[in-house]
Amino acid sequence: MSAWRKDERLGAYQRPQLLARVVAAGFAYLSGVVRNARFFHPDGRVMRGSVRALEATDADLARAGGRLAGEVLLRMGMGLMKRGAPRWLAKIIPDAPSIACRFLGVVAPSADGLRRRLGEDLDLLCTAGGDRLWKLVLNLATGGWMNGLERFDYFRNVYYSQIRYRVAEGGHDLWIRLVPAGEVGATSPHDDAGRELQLTRAITEHQVLKIEAQRAGARNAAWVAFAEIRFEDEMQIDQEALHFDPEEGRGFVPTGFLTYLRKVVYPASVARRPPTKMERVRRDGAGIFVRLREYFAGYSSAPPTANSGEYSAGSSAGYSGNPSSNTPSLVRTTDGDGAVPRKHGWLRLFCWSLLALLLVLTAYLAVRFTRDQPVEYSDDVLHFMYGSTGGERRNGIPYWYWVALPELFPEYLPDKKAGRGYSSFGMIYEKGKDPRYDLPVGVSMRNFRGIDVVYLNCAVCHTGTVRDAPGSEPRVIPGMPANTFDLGAWGQFLTNVPVDQKFSGQRLMDQIEKMQADAHRRAPKPDFINRVILRYLAADLMRDQLIILRQRLGFIDKNSWGPGRVDTFNAPKALLNFPMEHADPKELMGNADFPSIWNQGPREGMQLHWDGNNTSVNERNLSAAFGTGAYPPTLDVPLVLRTAKWLETAKPIAFPYPIDAALALKGAVIYQQYCAGCHGTREAPFHHTPPEAGERVGTVVPIADIGTDRSRLDSYTWALAVNQSTLYAGYEQDWGFDQPYPQRFSHFKKTQGYANSPLDGIWLRGPYLHNGSVPNLRELLEPSAARTKVFYRGDNVYDPENVGFAFDVAQRDGKNFFLFDTTKRGNGNSGHEGPAYGTSLSPEEKRELLEYLKTF
Repeated sequence: MSAWRKDERLGAYQRPQLLARVVAAGFAYLSGVVRNARFFHPDGRVMRGSVRALEATDADLARAGGRLAGEVLLRMGMGLMKRGAPRWLAKIIPDAPSIACRFLGVVAPSADGLRRRLGEDLDLLCTAGGDRLWKLVLNLATGGWMNGLERFDYFRNVYYSQIRYRVAEGGHDLWIRLVPAGEVGATSPHDDAGRELQLTRAITEHQVLKIEAQRAGARNAAWVAFAEIRFEDEMQIDQEALHFDPEEGRGFVPTGFLTYLRKVVYPASVARRPPTKMERVRRDGAGIFVRLREYFAGYSSAPPTANSGEYSAGSSAGYSGNPSSNTPSLVRTTDGDGAVPRKHGWLRLFCWSLLALLLVLTAYLAVRFTRDQPVEYSDDVLHFMYGSTGGERRNGIPYWYWVALPELFPEYLPDKKAGRGYSSFGMIYEKGKDPRYDLPVGVSMRNFRGIDVVYLNCAVCHTGTVRDAPGSEPRVIPGMPANTFDLGAWGQFLTNVPVDQKFSGQRLMDQIEKMQADAHRRAPKPDFINRVILRYLAADLMRDQLIILRQRLGFIDKNSWGPGRVDTFNAPKALLNFPMEHADPKELMGNADFPSIWNQGPREGMQLHWDGNNTSVNERNLSAAFGTGAYPPTLDVPLVLRTAKWLETAKPIAFPYPIDAALALKGAVIYQQYCAGCHGTREAPFHHTPPEAGERVGTVVPIADIGTDRSRLDSYTWALAVNQSTLYAGYEQDWGFDQPYPQRFSHFKKTQGYANSPLDGIWLRGPYLHNGSVPNLRELLEPSAARTKVFYRGDNVYDPENVGFAFDVAQRDGKNFFLFDTTKRGNGNSGHEGPAYGTSLSPEEKRELLEYLKTF
């Protein structure tokens, strides 16, 4: 196939590429040594014929026919030589009849035609089964029955040259074919013996073959007969004495890649054969291992001499090709004892080529399996939403597994429905994206070690959606809490599927094959290497890791989380190898809402996290990155720092609904009196410079004063704080790592209360309190006894009057919401109440305060 493609564009004397020459020499070695036969030079029946030029309307073709007129030597046989092949293999391999012609012109009566005259005689090789090489190859590869191929009847086939010839007249390139003038006999043969009997009859009856030509470059041009061959009589010769060579003669010049390939194969194949009849007989009786031993010993029998009587010096037995072809000699004179040492030039070429191929392959595999290329984005917001933190390096899920899992295991999805990707977990797909193939917000991708893998990033917990009304298009708002994403349910899904018997490389690959051709895919179809990895390796590795994770995190009740919540610090205990089976029961529940993450620059130095256990934004970011799989060895520092830089100044969007300016103005006074001392000013940096007396924004309020549910506070222990101070150990400046590269953690502390946070974007941060136990700001201004005890989380339809999300419907648009019960452990809605917290304000004052909070 490669030869055919190159044949279309290479000129008459273009050399093939090195690899093609190595392959050609390998074919010659395989044929001459292993199979003990000439490659594509099979034995056949030889006969003499005569050539007569025909009248042609094309003057150039008429003159070309005149050049061929005279005597011709023909050999008819099957195109492939099966000699040396096992019988069972010879039966399977298809074959095609072939005709080789040597046009001799007018010769002396004593000439036998076995010796080709350089530059004068023309050898033409034609094969049935297709007018182009690719058709012939395809024909033989599929059983040998296409393109009119008749393997048992020589005279019902059309024989094509497969290469173009440039003729002296007019300089035209021609395709040439031989066409039998008629059928031989009343019936067509049906076996090998019948085919040979038919050929005998054709010789006796002086059958005729038409020589036709078609101009190259015009596939629809007519074939024109310009000469014909008449069979005369059969010859009995030693087949080894007759070699047909792809060389110029009688004004015809063979061109193209295949021509040069033949020039390499034919002489090399001949040279691998024993030069004397006695030696050939001996070799025929020897086994393959004997032939191999003799070949690699570097000796063969003595070559023929000029007066040996079997070949002459000009005989084609030693290859009578074009002297300018520079084909190296493969034998040399004897060393005195009749043995001929071989240089094995082709073998050295083959070995060097093989070494080069191995080096190239090694380099390719080295590049492939050390590749680490994340998908990057020029826009900072898109980078936050889809950019990598490095977590794919350790925890990455192959992209094609990611898209296959919801289709293969819909029974583990919250809504039990395939075809919706991870939508049922509350993951966000932007408008126009296909959830079956596209990645949701908060999932990044990188090509790691040759495989496209995906995993979570910061945005999965810190990007939410807001809808003005049921059925309206949602706004996607980066930086706000992920109010619809149920991280616990997603984790349950990932740790449930590997224990299902359907979780196997074969089943996953079957699902991938159903999906891989879709135009919406985000990654290329798996290539051969990745198919092997995905089928035989990746599934087992992923199963083992997920089962281990399932066991280590088994003490965490992920069913209690619901949308927008997570048990922040119990998972790190497991990863730090805490013996959680011996842990104090009161620290096993630490559920809390995802926080908003705008304006991180002004928060530097404030007490961060819900309980204020750290004052370093950098450490807080890196600690949070553990949730995305980004550990010290895998952290993609430049990409994480880019996200951190954007978060320093990122702002929430303005309240998109009407605000009563007069009420808000009154509310500002109430806020200053009741709220500003703890939550600071509306605008960054959220405090006065220097701080005014009583300003406590970014500090911890003792639990006894705030009175909210203490489960999250108790879950974070002194022992965990101490162990967190070992994270990033070895990255200190003394080790050569300078800022802003991460340093060993040193700011984690155990506190005894909850931190006062700035209220930027407070309208987007519901439900409220650290555990999300109060559905809206209106209820937060009520005593806990008046707050809703049971409500639904996960809806993104907004309630601008009460400043929060809808909470009173169990399902919408086919999605079931999470029932939140404030009487359950960790869900208490008490606290943040009393005269100091505004719960004693009049209804009108509460309305004024709410109107002002909408402006944050």
